[in-house]
Amino acid sequence: MFDEDLAPFFETGDFAVAATLQGGAAVNVIFDAEYIAELGMAGTNPAALAKAADVPAANIGQTLTINAVAYTIRNRRQLDDGATVLLELQAP
Repeated sequence: MFDEDLAPFFETGDFAVAATLQGGAAVNVIFDAEYIAELGMAGTNPAALAKAADVPAANIGQTLTINAVAYTIRNRRQLDDGATVLLELQAP
């Protein structure tokens, strides 16, 4: 089991940004809106990394608001030992 304290990675002064999960729960996430260009199509592939304990209620179809943009959660993947969750997002 992973015992490392993840809190420093999710502080908004460093790597993370504040977000709001549908229903009003505040959570800090590491947000990435990576630009991709595949098969002649260009766009972004937004994703948010969060501590699993902070987003137990984050489900596919819900919204996660980051920087005043409401993204829809399109996939939820637990990473490694389950300490973190990658929320794959869809821009409005």
